[in-house]
Amino acid sequence: MKKIMMTLAAVLCCAISISAQDADRNRTYNIYLGHVEYTHSEEKMSAGEAVGKILTGVLTGQTSVEATKYENDVRVAIIKGLAQAHRYHFLEEMVRGEDADEEGNLMVDAIITNIKAKSGANTTVLTKNSKVTPTTYYTGIVEVFLRVKDLKTEKMADVSLKGKSSTNSTYSTQDGAIKNAISSLSAHITSWLNKQLPLKANIIEGANVKRDKQKEVYIDLGRSEGAYKGLHMGVFRVKTVAGREAQTQIGKLRIEEVEGDDISLCKVQSGSKDIKAAIEAGEELRVVSIE
Repeated sequence: MKKIMMTLAAVLCCAISISAQDADRNRTYNIYLGHVEYTHSEEKMSAGEAVGKILTGVLTGQTSVEATKYENDVRVAIIKGLAQAHRYHFLEEMVRGEDADEEGNLMVDAIITNIKAKSGANTTVLTKNSKVTPTTYYTGIVEVFLRVKDLKTEKMADVSLKGKSSTNSTYSTQDGAIKNAISSLSAHITSWLNKQLPLKANIIEGANVKRDKQKEVYIDLGRSEGAYKGLHMGVFRVKTVAGREAQTQIGKLRIEEVEGDDISLCKVQSGSKDIKAAIEAGEELRVVSIE
């Protein structure tokens, strides 16, 4: 009996350890927006020069009225991009006590380096009188330089990101083109943060199978950790080579239904044969968000 109790205790201890590890795998961190500066739209800057401007808070000149009026819109877009990242919680004000103790909470300073609309022309031929009618269209571009700083370790990362109006649409006004580019900027900021800190999961069970292809699988990621319908996940085979971990992507999943706090049904979008073979072979697989 004593031996059985010791075994049960060991199993329970192991289960608690794994549960704690899993609970921490997708923990969220706070993210704040610090200074937002706007430099001259015509000036070309290196990354080092942009960093200097963030540190000193010095502007290099005045922008045109047309560009300046979008400054607040770009600031709102930056906030939206930060707030939509999977594993970051955007806060308006810094909570210094908590941030000083935990690694991973970030401060982001930004310089808006460019807001402009480029014009182009299409020609339309009217068949009735073969008259050529030129049509002017605009493409919006918004560029920002971000300095991302860990508040505890003070480790920094610098990134330049661009928002560009959709190539699938043409805009008859500069205003429409620029506003579309600003919206695009938010998505690029979110995507960059998600790549730095993706959501992680495991395949817990195969679902629908068709011949030698795995059509659906269940993963241990649900609503409590931010899963949502339509989220794309990469499937990676993990192995150790000369004491180093190596991973190779073998497929791609899309969450079809979030079925609980810690479970979602996914459709296998690519790599169905490799995923099925890996599951049957008991290989270690890692599932990571890729957007």
